Amino acid sequence: MKRNTTQFLLNSFFLLITISLSAQNAVESECGTISTPESQQYWKNTKPTIKKLEKEFFKMINSGSRVSIVNSVPIKAHIIRKTDGTGGLSESELNAAMANMNAFYANAFMEFFLCDGINYIDDDNYYDFQKSEEVALTSANNVNGLINIYFTDYVESNTGNSLCGYAYYPGGDDVILMANNCAINGSTLPHEVGHFFSLRHTHGPSNTVLTTELVNGSNCDTDGDEICDTPADPQLSYSNVDASCVYIGAITDSNGDTFVPDPNNIMSYSRKECRTLFSSEQYARIYATYRSVRNYFSCTTLNVDFSADVTEDCDSNLTINFTDNSVGATSWQWDIDSDNTIDYTTQNPSHNFSTGIYDVTLTVSDGTNIITKTYFEYIKVGTQKVTPIEEDFEGFDLANKDGWVAKDINGNGYNWMVTNGKTPSSGTGPEVDNTTGTGSGSYIYTEASGSNPGDVAEYTSPCINISSSNAELEFAYHMFGANTGELHMDIITDSGVIMDVIPAIVGQQQTSQADSYLKQKVDLSTYVGQTVKIRFRAIRGASWDGDIAIDDMRIYANLLSTDKNVLNAIEIYPNPVVSNKVLNIKSHPSSNNISYEITNIVGQKVLKGALTEKQINVNKLTSGAYFLILKHEGIKTIKKFIIQ
Repeated sequence: MKRNTTQFLLNSFFLLITISLSAQNAVESECGTISTPESQQYWKNTKPTIKKLEKEFFKMINSGSRVSIVNSVPIKAHIIRKTDGTGGLSESELNAAMANMNAFYANAFMEFFLCDGINYIDDDNYYDFQKSEEVALTSANNVNGLINIYFTDYVESNTGNSLCGYAYYPGGDDVILMANNCAINGSTLPHEVGHFFSLRHTHGPSNTVLTTELVNGSNCDTDGDEICDTPADPQLSYSNVDASCVYIGAITDSNGDTFVPDPNNIMSYSRKECRTLFSSEQYARIYATYRSVRNYFSCTTLNVDFSADVTEDCDSNLTINFTDNSVGATSWQWDIDSDNTIDYTTQNPSHNFSTGIYDVTLTVSDGTNIITKTYFEYIKVGTQKVTPIEEDFEGFDLANKDGWVAKDINGNGYNWMVTNGKTPSSGTGPEVDNTTGTGSGSYIYTEASGSNPGDVAEYTSPCINISSSNAELEFAYHMFGANTGELHMDIITDSGVIMDVIPAIVGQQQTSQADSYLKQKVDLSTYVGQTVKIRFRAIRGASWDGDIAIDDMRIYANLLSTDKNVLNAIEIYPNPVVSNKVLNIKSHPSSNNISYEITNIVGQKVLKGALTEKQINVNKLTSGAYFLILKHEGIKTIKKFIIQ
């Protein structure tokens, strides 16, 4: 319900009498952001991609590269005033709040700027805002393609609680509501924007139930805020954080360990004046969310964007012509080779690239504002591989790696991703990878949830030189789900694209998630002496339950050659290994270019080397099940053994 001003005035007398008690036991305005079943499912579906991009963030930080990159994100500020035009957040207060927010978000390589000035809304009803009025307010005022932030005098939940503000998690509306006094307190606006970019409260999804995250950190990736460098939080408040920003509570977790939360974290419910920092992993999550599911914002009067006439080529040198597609720009600064140095200040430069993979950054200005955009790994030159090739994707943390390119053709979120274990959606996709047969092995897949029927996702290899007259390609695939779409394979040559070099694989091919991968072979002898690219093309089916996975893409001389027999002839004994913990090799060929790896049951590599003897010493390994992975000239075989 709306605030009752008369009742408020009558109550003020009693509040003055008890002001000292109120100062000690203040009931602070709450955060109204809610974790709904829909937002939780969206997070589950997108978490694999976001986790991979978090790794990219830390690689950037640790290597010192790209540290000057900033991406500009447009905001539409809606300031609500009384019907007579009085009240409301002042422009200077808005500018100060945005400057404060940018100081926080710079560490996530982001900055926010105001698009097209301020939209003033003069309406007493919205000045005293109730959450049930949101649809009417936003439908009349929202600007598509921007983060719409509404600033008003008072925000109330549907249950009558005073709110400092609220936002929507990814998958929800591009809307944030802020109470004016909270917008300028230094921590609540960054807090709500944190929710917008996937950050949870440090005390977890519930404001009424004690977090299940353990103090020892053993479940930090799945419970609480699902971030591991923020300590478990029993829900901080003004009552258990003192004026010196020290936690004074004594609550214990289910193990009996006493919580040691961080009262300074922005995403906590600590005293607002104490909240001064995001953790490193929180910054990584913000960055990863912006790069993946919150990357579609643009201002219609000042926007930065660009394209190139070609972005990749198999030759070792390539001249590329860039086209500025920005709106409202009057000056341009280009860093086209990832060295943090301005290379060109013309609008549409050309540049000759040598072999490598490059980020491209464009900064533009309209004379007042400066905004920036970076396309990561945008240019790929001379990324050529020579057969034999074996790609098991085990070293991949992103689908776009080592010259491979994943592309969402329709822009609806249907794309190739890297994951391990089951895909996020139940009842579709594989349980394990094909390489190791474990939940920790990596594979590439398309996530059907959240996209549209008929959407297309392409996954294109780097340039491959076909050097053998009997070259053959083999890949493993898994297609389980009632609404599985289609998997196509194309060959890209200098002369053009040869579509569907094999018949399309259509519909569900496995009967359960636990079924083994199937294998597909492709004759490449026609392309001997040529440099080609392999393109996997997935078409999304009618609904969400249609994840398509591929793994172990290999190209080498005909798979029936004696190279395969070399590995097939190898036997291992004893199995299980009992006494001296030595694994014996039977029928060991004389070839000296066989390598091996030993992984445990969850796919962790524990031993590796060259198979030059007839024994492998496994004395340092503990009891359990293991996999011996043998590799020879692009061929691989896996043998399971047990140590007792």
